[in-house]
Amino acid sequence: MSEQATTTTLTEDECWEVLDAGSVGRLATAVGGDPEIFPVSFGTAARTLYFLTKPGTKLVEMVVNNRVAFETDAWDDATATSVVVKGVAEIIESDADVADAESSGVVPFVQDGKNVWVRITPTHVTGRRLTR
Repeated sequence: MSEQATTTTLTEDECWEVLDAGSVGRLATAVGGDPEIFPVSFGTAARTLYFLTKPGTKLVEMVVNNRVAFETDAWDDATATSVVVKGVAEIIESDADVADAESSGVVPFVQDGKNVWVRITPTHVTGRRLTR
């Protein structure tokens, strides 16, 4: 007898539970028709995503096209879960915005001088869970 996986569409609240528990994801950008994907450490606060970066490709691409996608996932022996956020990315600098970002609990995977905060304001959040 073969096992059949089931797929469940997550509610927005369930998506945020996955995002709130996550710490590493992938940022997708596109400039000039060429997609780019970057791994980032992230945190959440008030249904907003935050990450730290340093000047470079990610920031340049977000200035040219601030529409981004972000994906994080989680898995164990029985389930695999994926959440995708589409939204608008912006560099933040005001003291209040930085305080919000710092409250998100971002812990950089590598301490490499990243000091530019970026906020992703979601416009669409979707997720699904596959269960064996």
